[in-house]
Amino acid sequence: MKLNNKELYHLFSEKGVHHLYHANTVRTSRTFIKQGGLMSRGAVELNGLPQTGQETDEIDRLFNIWNDVFLDTVDLHNYFGRQNYYGPIVFKLSTDFLIETDFEIWVTKDNPKYWTEAMTTEQKYFQSVQELRDSWDAYQRQRKMTTIKNVVDAVLFDYVEEVIVDNPNVQNNQNGIIYFNQAVTNLKQTLLINPPLKSKFSTRTCNGCYCKSNYINQVSITDLNRLFL
Repeated sequence: MKLNNKELYHLFSEKGVHHLYHANTVRTSRTFIKQGGLMSRGAVELNGLPQTGQETDEIDRLFNIWNDVFLDTVDLHNYFGRQNYYGPIVFKLSTDFLIETDFEIWVTKDNPKYWTEAMTTEQKYFQSVQELRDSWDAYQRQRKMTTIKNVVDAVLFDYVEEVIVDNPNVQNNQNGIIYFNQAVTNLKQTLLINPPLKSKFSTRTCNGCYCKSNYINQVSITDLNRLFL
């Protein structure tokens, strides 16, 4: 259900949510930079642009959310103390876009990967900002995903305040590639197309986080290649 953008903005402010976050792979993020904004997976596909496959792609198609842009109300890397599964590049955006644009905004009650075909729209999405307010504490932060519906263009880069890059401290011993170094090299090359964004990039600093251990011990070379190259 489409929510009232201004009411949602004020609710987020009440809850201390002043930024929204989008995580993705290096490859898909480079496409965003070249195009000048976040894009739905459907828009990237329609324009024949590069993007990394995600395990949720078939679900996104099944539930007709292939053309939506998803944003989290919290940086899930910091929130869980581990890497974001969708990718090591996180775009941090001001929520001001909610009161300065007329995007169609919906908020999920759970990550769509947990939806079933038997679920109703009421079970998938909050039906009003008041419902979201009343049940805010009943839903974990990662379940409340802000979605911009039916995005056909590149959007929101005017509201990007920071782009955070993970450094997994991992090297591919087969070819000597240091994943962070290669990611930064590729991103810098792409930023020549969009120089103003360069000043907003930062390397993530983790304290008491399991991401580096997870990257080393739990993420395969195949997945590291998918995420960072």
